[in-house]
Amino acid sequence: MRPSATAILPPTTATQAPGTNQSGTVGLPEPSYAVLKFMESFCLLSAACGMVGNGLVLWFLGLRIRRNHFSVYILNLAAADFGYLLCIAVETVQYLMQFNVGVQFGIFLFLDLFMYGTGLYLLTAISIERCLSVLSPIWCRTHRPKHLSAVVSGLLWALSLLLNTLGYVLCTVRPSPRVCRRLLIAIGALDFLICAPLMLLFSLTLFLRVRCSSQPFQTGRLFIVIMLTILLFLIFAVPLSVLILLDFLGHKFLYSPEIGFVLSCVNSTLNPVIYFLVGSYRDRKFRLTLRLAFQRAFQDSEGIVFLCSPWNDPHCLGPNE
Repeated sequence: MRPSATAILPPTTATQAPGTNQSGTVGLPEPSYAVLKFMESFCLLSAACGMVGNGLVLWFLGLRIRRNHFSVYILNLAAADFGYLLCIAVETVQYLMQFNVGVQFGIFLFLDLFMYGTGLYLLTAISIERCLSVLSPIWCRTHRPKHLSAVVSGLLWALSLLLNTLGYVLCTVRPSPRVCRRLLIAIGALDFLICAPLMLLFSLTLFLRVRCSSQPFQTGRLFIVIMLTILLFLIFAVPLSVLILLDFLGHKFLYSPEIGFVLSCVNSTLNPVIYFLVGSYRDRKFRLTLRLAFQRAFQDSEGIVFLCSPWNDPHCLGPNE
């Protein structure tokens, strides 16, 4: 299996061979090499399927479908998922083939966390902006900068790159154990204690606004895509941040954070499946046309429609995608 998150910390003991107790804690059972190999094989298969799916999303959203401000976020999310799965696949092949790659493991772990962090920040931005587009539709229509999605996406890529580059330099290239540990704990706290709660808060607010409002709504496909994507991320991907943070704090568990990497790999693989299923579902049937499915999923012109009359209620205005 890929090395634990603590592998990027300055080494204090000799490198452990596969099948030995990676936790380093006396009394914990040793991880099974067979189990680790099964997890790697499963992750490789999932990564291969996910790269195909995210590659199709990149192709259609990048070149074949007209983008709106939410599909710009989805395009960047697909790029982060593709990069994450590619790194996972390379690491997995190296492990299964028993390559002696040495310091390269630190590089791939850096890339893993870089792509993972970018996806987390993008989903947080998506949930916040989608919620604001419902709570303040008039402002979003009249005052929202045209290229806000592209600018925010670029800033989030830069933030993730900066944080993980600092982690790689301070933990591997020029190791400083105390500063390294503090930085990694800060990154884990940012992911788990700030971004994940914000994502959950704004998503829950959006859901309650739509479902519990006295004013009826008709939700579109884009609303379903965003809610499902965020829900699966909270279920499958957030545990990686939790396990890494606990690992840095000294709370070590068997197959941790390997389980987190496997779950996050599944999450990145499922995202294109969500886009296709939501976009292709119509009249209780699934129509197997990729371009039309993605176009309906991301360019549903009215993701949330207010079912009331503006003639009777001057405040009855819906957000535009």
